[in-house]
Amino acid sequence: MEITHRRMNRVDLVTVAGRVDAATAPQLKQQIDALFDEGRYRIVLDLAQLEYISSPGLRVLIEARKRAREWKITDLEGGDIRIANLPPRIKEVFDLTGFTSLFELYNDTVEAVGSF
Repeated sequence: MEITHRRMNRVDLVTVAGRVDAATAPQLKQQIDALFDEGRYRIVLDLAQLEYISSPGLRVLIEARKRAREWKITDLEGGDIRIANLPPRIKEVFDLTGFTSLFELYNDTVEAVGSF
């Protein structure tokens, strides 16, 4: 798995490539937790190059979503995890696990970043 990070004014773009499984999920969690520790709670995950995600990877995503949403600026504005460029194979996993209804999904990163 390869993770790249790009900081923008109000949003952090995290690109995840390869496989997120039991061995690599802790790396993804560490990257997201580091952003939270810096007070960065608006994150777009670009998953265009994600080939596989297992239940430990899905757990990292759901825990990150919960923690991000606990952070609020106002009642109308706060943190979130948004997903961009979900590959069809990974979308099937999201559909089967109910994640498509939990996350806001976008077709490209510009749209996802602009949604904040």
